[in-house]
Amino acid sequence: MNALEVKIHLLKNGLTITGMARELELEYDATFESLRTMLKELFYYGKYNQKLAALVHDKWNIKIDRKDARPQTVREAVQRAA
Repeated sequence: MNALEVKIHLLKNGLTITGMARELELEYDATFESLRTMLKELFYYGKYNQKLAALVHDKWNIKIDRKDARPQTVREAVQRAA
């Protein structure tokens, strides 16, 4: 799912990132605030975390589209900007 599809899925199922973080707090070795940040970054900013993505998929059936993991070179950035 991309960011828009995730948002629609959350709204349709009455889920919030805060509520999801509360539920995952016991299963994942991180604090509540860290989990909220990681979920936001996973859903909306493309920072892929394999362990968290697997938990989210198992618990709420949300499969995250993984972005290209290859970092952008300076040359590619300049070419895109031109």
